[in-house]
Amino acid sequence: MSAFSPIDAAYEGVRVLRREPKAVIYWIAVWALALAAVGVVRALTTARQAVGGAQSPSALVHSYGPLAGVLIPTLLALGVMNTATVYRAVLQPNEHGWHLFKLSEEEARIAVVHAVGGVLLFLATLLLWQFLPAAAGLLFYVASPLSGVVPGHYQIIAALGAAATVALEVWVAVRFSLAPVESFAQRRFPLESYWSMTRGHFWRLLASYLLVFLEVALFLMVFAVFGLALGATAAAVMGWRGPDLARRALLLALVPAAAILGAALLAVPATLISACQAFAYRAIAQTGAPARTDAAKQPA
Repeated sequence: MSAFSPIDAAYEGVRVLRREPKAVIYWIAVWALALAAVGVVRALTTARQAVGGAQSPSALVHSYGPLAGVLIPTLLALGVMNTATVYRAVLQPNEHGWHLFKLSEEEARIAVVHAVGGVLLFLATLLLWQFLPAAAGLLFYVASPLSGVVPGHYQIIAALGAAATVALEVWVAVRFSLAPVESFAQRRFPLESYWSMTRGHFWRLLASYLLVFLEVALFLMVFAVFGLALGATAAAVMGWRGPDLARRALLLALVPAAAILGAALLAVPATLISACQAFAYRAIAQTGAPARTDAAKQPA
């Protein structure tokens, strides 16, 4: 018997959005205020912005000057608080004031898990890509007799090696994907159960995340229409040859709309993903982890 349905897990975020619309509006409002502040700082610190001028991430960060050291941690903290709040909505729906953003030990643990996990994933990727050329060279040498039969075997081996690397990273990421919500729910760092918690549930978790990805993609497609309209309006204002003060005033007037749009693009996908993780964790914890019957049938 399956511990949980991937469809139910993926749909949990939609249930949260429908069950608590006032809470979602609150989350979007908090994000909008933060993004509006960033937009105002951006508008005031940039003398004249070029239309369509793309910037690298490092150049964009430097453009905010010393304030970048305040804005970036603030946005990251909001992201962690958003995640923890959605966890509470799924795991502790009867808790008073769960919809409010707050900083506590739970948020700190989530931040630590995300930070450590990101560093470890980066290091693992770096090691894999350092090892890949040597492994590919060995495969090319072993497969060299095939050159007369399969002329394009080098490209095939390279493609298979890259696909295997990506598959390995996805497997590890999915197996550790419940670490943040597990740390939140148990109010500690249960290092001994991060891996065993998801044993036998890999394929259900992967299917859940793929369905959530489709939900997020659909949401982004809908909001892309509003984004294009807002961008066209901003471009028209930027190209306006009127007084500079009036042009700046019009740009500042567009900041609230852009902030609300950006806030929705951050809050809603975060809700869909975090709710899916919380639902999966709750289902696995209730049925007992790992799923021994499934683990006997599949290595994942």
